[in-house]
Amino acid sequence: MIKPLRKKHLQIWVLLAVLIPSGIISAYIAVPKEALDKLLQPDTTVALPIEIKKAERKDYTAFLRSSNDKNNYQLQVNVLNESKTPSSLIYQITKGEKELIGRVATRGSYYFSLKADSSNGCNFILYDIIHQQTIDTLKF
Repeated sequence: MIKPLRKKHLQIWVLLAVLIPSGIISAYIAVPKEALDKLLQPDTTVALPIEIKKAERKDYTAFLRSSNDKNNYQLQVNVLNESKTPSSLIYQITKGEKELIGRVATRGSYYFSLKADSSNGCNFILYDIIHQQTIDTLKF
């Protein structure tokens, strides 16, 4: 190796000796400390006391519930069998508008808070987000 190549070779190794550790340190600092996952509905919710209407299907049962003073409304979905769709969304339809109220996955009970004007008829759509198709429609 001739003298100019040795000089360039030394400069490149010195530069790499500085850049590699600084890259490792900056990558370590850039890693987020904690993953912040938040479900659409809270984990533990209690069913409201008054059952207004009930809809039974083969794989699940749905209840429209209210509080004693009729100010709060709730949709309760009990998934009885393992669903063919691993994750489904529930939309509430009011006056032609769809609003996402939550997600239903595996067997269990799911509770979703509804708007206060839910007493006079509610329609819900169960939607498969993977296959992008409507699974079922609930009319209360």
